[in-house]
Amino acid sequence: MDTTVRAAAPTDLDDVVAALTDAFFDDPLMRWSFAEPVRRRRLDAMWRYLAEQGYLPAGACTVLPGGDGATLWLPPGRHLGGDFWEEHGAAFYAAMESDLDRLGAMGALMGERHPHEPHWYLLAIGARTSAQGRGVGSALLAHTLAVADERGEPAYLEATSPRSRVLYERFGFTCTGELQVLDSPTVWAMWREPAPR
Repeated sequence: MDTTVRAAAPTDLDDVVAALTDAFFDDPLMRWSFAEPVRRRRLDAMWRYLAEQGYLPAGACTVLPGGDGATLWLPPGRHLGGDFWEEHGAAFYAAMESDLDRLGAMGALMGERHPHEPHWYLLAIGARTSAQGRGVGSALLAHTLAVADERGEPAYLEATSPRSRVLYERFGFTCTGELQVLDSPTVWAMWREPAPR
């Protein structure tokens, strides 16, 4: 399997969506957010909308050849704030078939706790089921974190599973807090200072 990471273009949308939908199907937060009969449809709609309207245009997302894995990154200075949601909120709600109560509650908490200083933000990283366990996540992380390190810029993310938290810790992220709403699983806020040059 080729683990050469490259920038994701708009033409990679289907591969990005497929990789992330596969990767997050059994994720604790997504299992809590969406019932199994509709989960794959919700994930497909969510990743498709966020990637196409918000993340791919920012130019920092990555993908592997053949669509085996993908990331949704925002570079420092970019965020999907109030202006984005004023313009896109109704369409996103419709795309999700109004099924956003649980994920919306967690999203609001994530927004409240999100750091304000400039940083790279990783919304999602994942591999297709057929490519999992082959170093896809490590290759994808290493690629963008090398850019962040070269520029002396920190990174931030929220880990939604104990397994992903361990991966992020291997790459220098440290837990800065735990997030939980209603009866949700724990989500870990994680920050990474750039590695010394």
